[in-house]
Amino acid sequence: MPPQAPASPGYPPHAAPPPGYQPAPPNLELPGSTPAVKAYLAAVTHHMTVGRMQIAQHMVGPLMSMVGVTAVIATALNPIDLVLCVATLEEISPAAVDDFPRQVDGFAKNQRRRSVFGVKGGAMGVAALVSERVHPAAVQALRNRPMSFGSVVTPAVVDLGNRQLHIASNTPAIGLAMWHAVRSQARSYLPEPRLVLG
Repeated sequence: MPPQAPASPGYPPHAAPPPGYQPAPPNLELPGSTPAVKAYLAAVTHHMTVGRMQIAQHMVGPLMSMVGVTAVIATALNPIDLVLCVATLEEISPAAVDDFPRQVDGFAKNQRRRSVFGVKGGAMGVAALVSERVHPAAVQALRNRPMSFGSVVTPAVVDLGNRQLHIASNTPAIGLAMWHAVRSQARSYLPEPRLVLG
């Protein structure tokens, strides 16, 4: 679960805001949002705020996304950040499920902080696609797979039509220790649709 303390605005105090970050507008909204999508995004925004994430909108690949960034490990010896990217589509396709995690991996790579040894720390990413329509093969396309060195990105599909949250559950050998952690973070910040929409 994200921390229960009320969030203070701004990036966590251990680091300066990443380049290009601006404070989130009061009503963050993605293109083409239906009432159900808006309600779900509002719930995710609440979880991000409670989790003290820096929240903004960014293009992640071809998709305008709501992005939250926070430190999982804040020490200078081995800094690890969590980057949560949430995008909406009219219909989630298997191709989108395959491509979006790659785009999130590239974005997360740019957020990684340097350790005291001068090398970049790690990043955990969540690539969440939200829609009221999900192609039947899209959920089967959910797979965790190794990407950039030092980062793990887990894909998620939020099917608002069927009120279901799907998070990739396989565990690749590379980055073994981080896959459970990133799945746990995904479940903390992405509420079950039935709890939001009834």
